[in-house]
Amino acid sequence: MHEGRDIPGARAPRARGFTLIEAAIATAIVGSGIVAVMGAQRAFHQRNEWATHAAIAHQLGCEIRELALRLPPRDPVTGDDVWGAEPDEGSVADFDDLDDLDGAVFDSADGTGPISSLRTPIPDMDGWRQRVRVEYIDPFELATVVDPGASGLVRVTVAIDFLAPGADAPAEFTRVSWIAPRSR
Repeated sequence: MHEGRDIPGARAPRARGFTLIEAAIATAIVGSGIVAVMGAQRAFHQRNEWATHAAIAHQLGCEIRELALRLPPRDPVTGDDVWGAEPDEGSVADFDDLDDLDGAVFDSADGTGPISSLRTPIPDMDGWRQRVRVEYIDPFELATVVDPGASGLVRVTVAIDFLAPGADAPAEFTRVSWIAPRSR
C-alpha cells in the first residue's frame, strides 16, 4: 500500500465548509432581511404613534362635547342678546350657555387646556389644543351657515391640534362636530 504518499493523478480530498463567496452571499441575504425587518418595525411604530394621537384627539373632542351637552342653548340671563361669551365670563368656569364656547381655545401652551368635561385642564397634555366653533346652520341645508338667530339649530365643531416636539406649527388631528337645537 502506498500509505503517506501521494498518488499521481488522484485528487486531494476537499476540506468541508463554506467558501469566502458563499459566506459573503449568506451575509448579504441575512443583512437584507434584518434591514427589512427594521424598516417594518419602524413603520409599525410610526403607525402606532399616529393611532395613539388620533385616539387622544378624539377623546379631547368628546370632552368638549360632554361639557357642551350640559349647557343650556340660551343664556339664562341675557337670552340671545349676546353671541359668544358675555363680558363678565372670563373663563370656561363662567360659561353658562352653548354659544359661550364659540371661539374658545383651550391650549396647553398657555395653561388653559386642553380641558375635560369638568372644565379643568387635563394634566400632562403638552402640545394639545382644543378650538371650538359654534355657528347657526340652515335646518334644511346643514352645510350652510346662517346669521345668528336665523335658525333653531347650531353646529358645534371642536378641532383638536397637536404640536409635536420639534415641529414648527401644530397639526390638526381631528374634528368632532354635532348639531344642537337652540329651542330647548
